[in-house]
Amino acid sequence: MAKHLILVHGRSVKPAGSLMAAMVETALREGLRRADAGSVLADLATGDLKLSFIYYGDINNEIAAADPAERAILTATNDPRYAFRPALPFDLIEVGYALTSALRRFNRTTYRAVLAEAEDWRLLDEAADIASLFGQLFTFGFLNDRLISGALPDLSAYLTSQIVSSAIRSRLQSVLLPAMEARDDICLLTHSMGCIVAWDVLWKLSYMSEYEPLRARGGHVGRWITCGCPLGEPGVRRNLLGGWARANEEFPRQIRQWRNIHAEDDYIAHVERMRSTFRAMLRAGFVGQISDRKIYNCWHYADAATGALVSNPHDLYGYLMHPAMGAAIAEWAQH
Repeated sequence: MAKHLILVHGRSVKPAGSLMAAMVETALREGLRRADAGSVLADLATGDLKLSFIYYGDINNEIAAADPAERAILTATNDPRYAFRPALPFDLIEVGYALTSALRRFNRTTYRAVLAEAEDWRLLDEAADIASLFGQLFTFGFLNDRLISGALPDLSAYLTSQIVSSAIRSRLQSVLLPAMEARDDICLLTHSMGCIVAWDVLWKLSYMSEYEPLRARGGHVGRWITCGCPLGEPGVRRNLLGGWARANEEFPRQIRQWRNIHAEDDYIAHVERMRSTFRAMLRAGFVGQISDRKIYNCWHYADAATGALVSNPHDLYGYLMHPAMGAAIAEWAQH
């Protein structure tokens, strides 16, 4: 049975797909090194651990480009296979990686030191709290939609446009479905909006009749690792595939273990605990285990628009570089 790690990125503007895939693997390797997972690094090098990266950054970039300010920072060019070519310059990410990688430890003390040096984005958590409050009252109604679409246009487009959501889901499904059919031992690692995409794909595979043969063969995801996860947001949950289904049918049934990693001050994952949020899914037996782990994401970088040094506790690379992420992957890979 092949070990297969499938990684899905999140929202916001992205660099070229090939460059992002390379940086994702670099950050992933650093997290494994920091977790002392040498055997897993060796398996990754030999191909005994297969890594697939699901990229839909070209779709994110095209949505963001409707805003002239966002379009102005897309000064690089994406790979030829993507129809929308403007992309985020990669050097900004390289600088952020170098700054963050130089930190000896990723803990509370280091995080506070980063905040003392860089601009503090933690106040965005208050905006997320307001969005959550309106989400509970209006269930992605007018006010909550305005809050989300104003700050998160790509997420809003995914939740409200069948064309956008289907295009993004197909990127994951084209890799995940063959892996499940091959009975690979799958670890699905998703960040931010990618967690929503993964949930929707897994829900489809759990309930739609055309996937009954897959279910009969027992295809599943051995471990789902979420980070920067927005699935605790009520307005988001109601707009997932199956969000309005009858009791228990709203939950996918293809997950054996769910590990959620959330960073202090992550303004997208401000509802931090998936175990308590999805207790009913656990009780129904649709997932064998849900656990939550808090970390400090010390990623900081030079902002594309202002050039100022900024701390971003939601960043994917910061999550991947963390030893807690490396340990979560290694625990799966070594069993």
